[in-house]
Amino acid sequence: MLPNKLAAALTILAITGQAAVAGSFPSDVPALGYSPSNMDRSIDPRQDFYRYAAGSWLRKTEIPSADPDVGGFSLLAHNLNDQLLRLIRQAAEAPADKRDRLQQQIGDFYRAAMDTQRLDALGLKPLDEDFRLIDELDGAKAFGKLAAQHQLGYSVSPLINASAGPDPKQSTMTVLYLGTGMRALTQDEYAKPDGQRIRDLYVDFISRMFQTLGDSPDRASANARVVLAIESELAAAELTQLQRYDPALTYNKLGLMEAQALIPAIDLKAFLGGLGVTPPETVIVPDLAGMRATQRILAQRPASELRTLLRWHVLSARTSTLGQPWYALDQEFSRLRQGLKVSEPREQEVTKAIGAILFHPLSQLYVKAYFPESTRRDITQMVGHIKDEFALRLRNNAWLDEPTRKAAQEKLGKLEVAVGYPEQWIDFSSVEIRPDDYFGNVRRIARFLQTRELARTGKPVVVERFAVPTKTTPIAVNAGYSPLGNNVDITAAIVQPPFYVPGADAAVNFCTIGAVIGHELTHGFDSMGRQYGPAGNLRDWWTPSATAKFTKRTEVLVDQYSQFEILPGLMHNGRQTLTENTADLGGITLAHAALKRHLAKNPLPEIDGLNSDQRCFVAWSQMWAYKGRSERLRYLVSVDYHANASVRAVAPLLHLDAFHKAFGTRSGDAMWRAPEKRITIW
Repeated sequence: MLPNKLAAALTILAITGQAAVAGSFPSDVPALGYSPSNMDRSIDPRQDFYRYAAGSWLRKTEIPSADPDVGGFSLLAHNLNDQLLRLIRQAAEAPADKRDRLQQQIGDFYRAAMDTQRLDALGLKPLDEDFRLIDELDGAKAFGKLAAQHQLGYSVSPLINASAGPDPKQSTMTVLYLGTGMRALTQDEYAKPDGQRIRDLYVDFISRMFQTLGDSPDRASANARVVLAIESELAAAELTQLQRYDPALTYNKLGLMEAQALIPAIDLKAFLGGLGVTPPETVIVPDLAGMRATQRILAQRPASELRTLLRWHVLSARTSTLGQPWYALDQEFSRLRQGLKVSEPREQEVTKAIGAILFHPLSQLYVKAYFPESTRRDITQMVGHIKDEFALRLRNNAWLDEPTRKAAQEKLGKLEVAVGYPEQWIDFSSVEIRPDDYFGNVRRIARFLQTRELARTGKPVVVERFAVPTKTTPIAVNAGYSPLGNNVDITAAIVQPPFYVPGADAAVNFCTIGAVIGHELTHGFDSMGRQYGPAGNLRDWWTPSATAKFTKRTEVLVDQYSQFEILPGLMHNGRQTLTENTADLGGITLAHAALKRHLAKNPLPEIDGLNSDQRCFVAWSQMWAYKGRSERLRYLVSVDYHANASVRAVAPLLHLDAFHKAFGTRSGDAMWRAPEKRITIW
């Protein structure tokens, strides 16, 4: 995700959290998607439904050596990566007089990125000017100008960053956001005892990188510890993962001079001027404590240490665009941090880079080659089924009072769902992409995207669909809901196995892609989405009575999900994952209910020895079959708003009466949940 999309990304609630990893899966990894061959029928479904539904797949599957995990999303990401790489190679190999602008940009980007001999020869020359500016740094104006240059040149500054997006309380107008810097590690990795291994790896990595600049081993080690100390101090002061999801904490609209008073060490007018932004009267500062911590660092740390931090940022921010030894050092740190045996092939890394920054040009090629209009029509029809079911359930919801019910119906009625790709693509044609300038290509694209977005500050919002890199673009294996837009994007890439098979058993398709659709619709009414009205504005449209009843139900989810143990001693965070757990429960509830209405007119026989309800719930659970390395699991528990996939495979089902009826669970069974402990929200 590019930092210039920070404000937009903060408002996306998606079926996945961290981007799926498109790794080098060997051909013998079993395919994932509904299949009786993935089940283990020797397991009693009343005792371990996850193993019953997906035990054969789990037993046969090993995590590939270059990947942190394996599951439906990563397997699909791998298949997608192969498709994208095929398109990219075709663009790179096409004769100059036979290719269009899209192919030229994608092909030349790829050629530049794969020219490792040239990158090795260039060394650190692309960074020379930025290092010089750091050496000359002096005063608040200089800090402001340098932060702007770093954001435009590297997509992010370690000190302060600006982005533009809808004002949560006036969602038709674009407002400027001022955010803190971004760092390499998570808050837990900086602070917790079990993060010490990562911190040691990080310090060693920084030290070795500084030595490539000519620092002695002792000096490089000392500088590395300075970087870690500053980043740790900043991370400790910033909002936690959970707090960042709370609009009551992040909606801090200030006058520009009030914002300047938070961080006098950086001249905000110089910063905004460097970004080409006319200083607005007001800005939103989501993390006040984080901004104050940045000011303390700038005011209290000696200039030499601040230069060390900035040198590290410049050196590390674009290692993927440099040659050896910097590229290899970066790969080694990433591999060790994730517990991988080997690094991913360069072609795959470059493919992901193109998908992240030339996202709409590559998406256009992908949609044309791989996304039939028949699939778009089928999924749009499925959206209608699920949305109709939600409307029906709103009318009959027993715990909603009438004022809140009416407002909820209005919001659902205005919720827009788009499938596959946008009606209007972002035009990248003005960006110069050269076959011999990888560093410059990345820099020019980053500048184009940021200046394009920042230029909208103070103007009416321009709604762009399928446009959050790695989250909602057509080539992201995902689907996402935006509270500020009150809309859902279901990407072209996710509408394939294991989530959807054209013409397949309705019990399977309803409870896979249908449940994904229901998940996203429910996000409009979860503990975060419910704070936004039908027009996408942040406001309270609930009565106190409805709020109390909703909260009582969601607290049950918090408690129940917090009882799952991911690794020995590592408990699931039911509070951090509440919004996604609510959406999962809503997704499978809506999908199953819509399936039952469909089957009333289109009955299905027993298939594979399973009735339609049983196939529905097995398909849901198989969709979430997953294995992850311990390093990956610890990382996800720390940062992800989603439950671990193995928890998602079962936990929502335990609330459905139909699940217990389908498999005959009873008191004393491991899968049993007493009726009074089952909850229905939507």
